Amino acid sequence: MKIHSVIEGTRVNGPGFRFGVWVQGCLRNCPGCFNAEVCRMDGGRDVPVSELVRLALRQQYDGISVSGGEPFYQDDELSRLLDECRRHGLNTLVYTGYTYEELSAAGKHALRYCDYLIDGEYRREIPSRCRWAGSGNQRFLRLQDGKLAADLTALQDHSTDGEIIIGTDGTITLTGFVEI
Repeated sequence: MKIHSVIEGTRVNGPGFRFGVWVQGCLRNCPGCFNAEVCRMDGGRDVPVSELVRLALRQQYDGISVSGGEPFYQDDELSRLLDECRRHGLNTLVYTGYTYEELSAAGKHALRYCDYLIDGEYRREIPSRCRWAGSGNQRFLRLQDGKLAADLTALQDHSTDGEIIIGTDGTITLTGFVEI
């Protein structure tokens, strides 16, 4: 799987304590994208899905969140990653610039393994209504076997949040929705 980076432990990229994967590559060019460095199609590094699963199982996570870039560009690898993580008891969340309806119509197989989906292109000018979404047009959806089970976007306890993570090597990572 072509990835940009991982975060081993985040609480702002989905419900609970999570393992985060940022895939490399996106052609959507959303104005104001705050993950622009992961959009280059020629960047990132190849990491076997089995290695990502191994990393996700090193700690007691509630789930895995996959963002990017555009995760559904790598539908086969994404399917394998989410399926294997679910088999080990992790819930799965994927961020995408596409809507659920677009992904479903395109027959994206990985939807079957998504417990949660944050869908819709990033629109900086629309304030977020959901703790885990970047903009107000995006939805927080609960899926079951690839089918829409519930729209959780408007839940009262979902105000936006962000994290600053300082790694043991001194690297600083901003994740979630941090205003600077």
